[in-house]
Amino acid sequence: MFVQFRLFNPSQLGEVIEIAKKNLTERYNDFVFLDIQRSWPSGFILGMSDQTIAGFICGGISGEKEARILMLAVDTPFRRNGIGTGLMSLFEQEAVNVKVSRVKLEVRTDNTDGINFYRNHGYSVSSLLPSYYNDGFDAYVMEKPLVKP
Repeated sequence: MFVQFRLFNPSQLGEVIEIAKKNLTERYNDFVFLDIQRSWPSGFILGMSDQTIAGFICGGISGEKEARILMLAVDTPFRRNGIGTGLMSLFEQEAVNVKVSRVKLEVRTDNTDGINFYRNHGYSVSSLLPSYYNDGFDAYVMEKPLVKP
């Protein structure tokens, strides 16, 4: 499978929302995606298979020297093809480019695939957020220090 990575364009909002609806448990209004993109355009990256959006990652910079992954989703038919790894790598590279030294994220405690994916990419659990999600599920905060080039 040939995959390309590119920055999100607001004209692709509908496709990104569909991937989020199918692959994430939380629901987000359209403006959330656009606000994320406006706050840090290079932190909203798409994984493309041909002309189809296969997955995306988006996040922001919070505080000093810290980035936060807000959403990462790869559509089911495209999983296990390196798209998530590519998205994560490019996001971390963009974070380093803006002098970020740490990346954080939240993941549902029942999302064992997600937890394992993040662990395999160097993230570790730093804390627990009780009842973090709308359905009352807890979240782990996971984080990774970034190595400066």
